[in-house]
Parts: sequence; C-alpha cells; structure tokens
Amino acid sequence: MIKTILFFIIPFLIYLGLYTFIQEQKDLILVTLLISTIIYWASDLIPDYQASLIFLFTCLAFSLSPKEVIFSGFSSSAFWLVFSGMLVASAIKKVKLTEHFSSFFLRLKTPSYLSLLIIISIFSLCFAFIMPSGVGRVVLLIPVAIIVAQSFGFKENDKGYTGIILAFILTTTMPGFTILPANAPNMIMTGLVHEIYNIEILYSQYLIVNFLIFGVLKNIFIVALIYYFFNDTIKKTTQDKKETNSNTKEQKTLIFILSIMIIFWMSDFIHGINPSIIAIIGVLFLAYPKIGILDTKDINSLNLTSLIFLAGVISLGSVAGNSEFTKVNLSWILNHIEFFDSKLLNYISISSFMSFSGIVLTQATIPALYTPIADQLSTISGFSMDEIFMMQVAAFSTVFFPYQMAPLIIGVKLAKIKQTDMLKVIFYLAIISILFLMPLQYFWVNSVVI
Repeated sequence: MIKTILFFIIPFLIYLGLYTFIQEQKDLILVTLLISTIIYWASDLIPDYQASLIFLFTCLAFSLSPKEVIFSGFSSSAFWLVFSGMLVASAIKKVKLTEHFSSFFLRLKTPSYLSLLIIISIFSLCFAFIMPSGVGRVVLLIPVAIIVAQSFGFKENDKGYTGIILAFILTTTMPGFTILPANAPNMIMTGLVHEIYNIEILYSQYLIVNFLIFGVLKNIFIVALIYYFFNDTIKKTTQDKKETNSNTKEQKTLIFILSIMIIFWMSDFIHGINPSIIAIIGVLFLAYPKIGILDTKDINSLNLTSLIFLAGVISLGSVAGNSEFTKVNLSWILNHIEFFDSKLLNYISISSFMSFSGIVLTQATIPALYTPIADQLSTISGFSMDEIFMMQVAAFSTVFFPYQMAPLIIGVKLAKIKQTDMLKVIFYLAIISILFLMPLQYFWVNSVVI
C-alpha cells in the first residue's frame, strides 16, 4: 500500500516542486518523468521494466522526443548484444557445459584455500570473455560454486563456503566492466555513445584501456579481500569424485562457435564489425536447424523484463541527450563547477562523483546520465571525449553496495548468503578503487594509450 502511494505521489511532488522553476510545460513533464523514472529504478517501488514502459509510453504520449529517439533503446547494439548473451547462456546451460566447469575444480588435488581462490578468479575472469551477460554468468556459475564449496568440505555457515561463492560472483562480474559485451552498463554507454555522438567504441580499444587496471588488478584485490575476511581450511580433497565424460558433439560445437565469436570480438580493430552483430550471427548459427542447439523454446524462455529495462535505460539517456532544455541547463551547471589545477585530481574527482551517484541511481543509470553530457564535460574539464567516456567505466565499475548491480543481488539470493558478507568485500574494494586504482588508471591511459 505504501509503495502504491509513493508511486503516485513522487511524480506529483516533483512536478509541483519544479513548477515555479520550469516555464515550458513540455520541459516540466520531461524533467519530472526523468527524475521519477530514475527514482523508480533506484528504489524498486515498481519493477524496473514497468518503470521503463511508463517512461516510454509517457514520452510517446506527450511527444517529448522524436519516436526514433524514444525507441532508440530497442535499436541499440547494447540491446541486441544482451539479447544474444541471454541466448548464449541458455545454450551453455542446455548442453550442460556447467558440469564440465565443475569437474575442472574437482580434479584439483588438495589446494590451499588461497590457491583455490586464485584458480576461481582466473576461471571466472576468462568466463567473462565467453558469456556476454553478467546476470547470465552468475546464474550459471552459482551451481558450480556450490558444488565446489561442498566438494572441498565446506558447509553453508562456514567462512570458506561464503568466500568461494563470493569469489565466483565477484571475479566474473567486477572485471566484466572492462570487457565490452560482458556487463550491461558497458553496452549502455557504448550504445549511447553511438546513438548520440555517432562514435563507435571498439572491443579491442575498450579492453586495452580498461582491462589491466580495473580487470586484472581489481581481481587481485578481490581475491586478497576475500582471503582476508573468509580464509578457511580445506577439509577434504575431491579425488574420489567421478570424472565427467568427454565433451558431446553439441558441447564441442558450442565451444567452437563461442571461440570464433571471441576471436572476432578481439580483432574488431581489423574488421570493425560491431560486437552485437558478431553475437547475433553466433546465435543464428546456434539456432541453425542442422546445429539445433537453440530452438523456439529457448527464445520463449528469455527474461524479457531485463531487456525492456535495458532498452528503457538507453532510451532515457537518448531522450535526455536530445532535449535542448537538459543540454542548456546541464551546461549551466557544468560551467559553474570549479576544478583543481591538477588533471589527476580532476580525473579522480569526476570519476568519484559519477561512482557516488551510483549509490542512489544504480550502476546501469550512470552511463545513461553522463554520456549525454560528455561533450560539455570535455569542454569545461579539458579532458578529451574518449577520456570522459572511460571515466564512466571507472565510475560504474566502482560499486559500494550489492543492490547497485543486478548480478550481485541475484547472486546473493541464489546462493543464499548474507548481503553483509558481500558488502564487506565490495565496499573496501570501492575505497581501494578510488584511492589506488583510479590514479593508476589515469597514468595508464595518458602515458600508454591516449
């Protein structure tokens, strides 16, 4: 009942609060809608997809933007890449590749807890290259994580059990921000960059700029923090486990197609093919009748609510970026911001401000808000457009609380572990990112790449 009341009263109060400041009725409705939608996404008053549908319908009903802008989320490369990623996840689950993932760990002979965490982190990081969906990876890896934890003698209440679960979740999601198709915010940003500025961010370019610091180094800190908080003694070996049968024909076919997709993603600096096109072609091969790994049932089983939410986030950014009112007022705000004399401090402060806004707005909304004003930020800060885009990666890859990222909260619920256990790791990781990784990223980008 309270949520229903808040659902109706929030836009009403925002409208009244802005009424005396915004003279044009159309602009007033637009700003009210933008703020209300973001609040709905952040507060979970209504399901995310419902908030997205309300946003799209209201924009259309009041002609707040051209139709091609309103529905740009559905035509963006981000939408189709996530769509393809969900189907790839279905294919991996369908051919039972997860059983082979489990057997990889079960063949280890009495590793130390630290070495087990390191192996998990390498495996999960590599999996982020294969599976272009953070939620999909977590859903597939949680059963593997539980099997591994139990096989090494840990029970649900043991520290070691929690640490293994967290290792699987965090080392595949957090570094995924540095691999273009791996997480939704990455694709929201690149989709908006293309829609608003007609700039194509290449897979290889994105990987080179971000992977070393926010991928590899961040993964090392994740392992270190998990080991510090959840270090435990392995209670038994897994030598008595049954060996998994060799790969089936379908598994070999899927592995081959995924390998080809990865090769094309990583070589886009040569051919320039969009990652979403590569993903769609790969899915079409998987659905080809003579291959038959994917069928109609797999498409019908897709989580359309996640896709509608994603399309809504991209469309919100496009509508905001297309509005003259938001451009004029954001320019006024940005022109009154005082910057430091040091470019390093400016880099950290801008990136940190963006990341702190994620506490309220969640990570997926960060690129939707800041990509449309990247040109203004570039003009007043002295950073190039490319640097402003990459600052967003530093921002949305810095997560303070589990609720900010759908894969994290889904992982907690599926594994039935405490949010506070995950919070201990990611909060300290966020502090490390701001104080240590962001400065390193600044020097890496400027001295090596740009």
